Amino acid sequence: MADHLRQYVRSGSLNPATVVDKIFEVAELHGLTGEPGSDKEAAVMRIAMSANLPLELHPTVQFDSRSNNDPLPTPPSLETKTPLVWKGTELLKQRWLAAARIPRGDLTLYSGNGGAGKTETAVQLLVAVTAGLGDWLGCVVETGPALFLSCEEPEANVRDRIERICRHRHIDPHAIEDLHLHFPDLEATWLVTADRLGKITRTALLQQLEVWISAHRPILVVIDSIAAVFDGEAIARRQVRSFLAMLRKIARENEAAIVLLDHPSVRGMADGSGTANSVDWRNSVRAMLHLSDADKNDPDIRELEVKKSNYGRAGEKIKLRWNGLTLVPATSAESSSYRAAAERDVDELFLKLLDKRIAQGRPIRPSTGRGSAPFELAGDPEAKGVSADAFRAAMERLFTAGRIVSVETGPASKRRKHIERAPR
Repeated sequence: MADHLRQYVRSGSLNPATVVDKIFEVAELHGLTGEPGSDKEAAVMRIAMSANLPLELHPTVQFDSRSNNDPLPTPPSLETKTPLVWKGTELLKQRWLAAARIPRGDLTLYSGNGGAGKTETAVQLLVAVTAGLGDWLGCVVETGPALFLSCEEPEANVRDRIERICRHRHIDPHAIEDLHLHFPDLEATWLVTADRLGKITRTALLQQLEVWISAHRPILVVIDSIAAVFDGEAIARRQVRSFLAMLRKIARENEAAIVLLDHPSVRGMADGSGTANSVDWRNSVRAMLHLSDADKNDPDIRELEVKKSNYGRAGEKIKLRWNGLTLVPATSAESSSYRAAAERDVDELFLKLLDKRIAQGRPIRPSTGRGSAPFELAGDPEAKGVSADAFRAAMERLFTAGRIVSVETGPASKRRKHIERAPR
């Protein structure tokens, strides 16, 4: 099959990457590849790749070394480790950019049909992260710098989205210093290209992106979209995996969350799976979100679903409604999960009143009963009606975040504890 197809590859009639994948699929179908990583699998791969080589470079391939008296080359030694190397070291916990939805240090695929609202909600995420809003569509998000690589939307459209979203959140868009935007020329948006043998190569734009990320250390990078940045065969598994591996490596090395926007294939649109062309798009990422089309009975309704999460639980669904400015959680129950912003306000009020009490020489105690910090602050004229229970929850969040500490004072016979801001 490889020998027969080589002439069509050389003439340009067939794409080399497609030929490699098809030969490999036929071999798998007939059980010729053996176990993953086996000599048989390697042999099939060499045959498939040989379809793309000039005749004089065509390698001799044997399925079984016993049919060839020449010794096989000695492979490099396999390096291994045992759990013993972990002894005495702390297990690194998974960090989330958006709790249970978008992991830090990895790649997330975000799919949805054109016009569903992917870019709108992605820009919401960018604003939430860079403006320190603390929440995105009902989940807590981290705060830090972010980059938006917009390869489809012109600057005017992105500006309109940002300003509408900021009006909805009552913030000044011109004061967001950590939101960085890049709009490449529409004829130079590729991050990778594939040569005639199907090998994926980085472009100058991807190299510039890597350098910028390394220098500025954003916690979020949004790329819009696959169709604009991937100059390869979307159904060629090795090209797909190679491209996504490049982005995952950048995310991991810089502890950034990279969100890659995508349009699903026709099948993905029909069954709602959100997959794009080859299943390797889905299999090669650790997290995947999907935004549905507008509801047939209510064009203002969408549904955001966590389709895949290797680090947490998949299946979360959030109904969204267009409110005239942007998309927001649709039901009261989901809107209540918007509490992150309200909780942040209570936390800041707690700190403000704490500073006031310290300045007055009236320290407050970290206990939870009558006379405790929550009880005392709830009775303050500047408490704005916030309850002791709300202040108690704020106190626990602030202790957990390391923003306040418990300090002991007084003689050894009568030590007393009070709360202070943690030293910076």
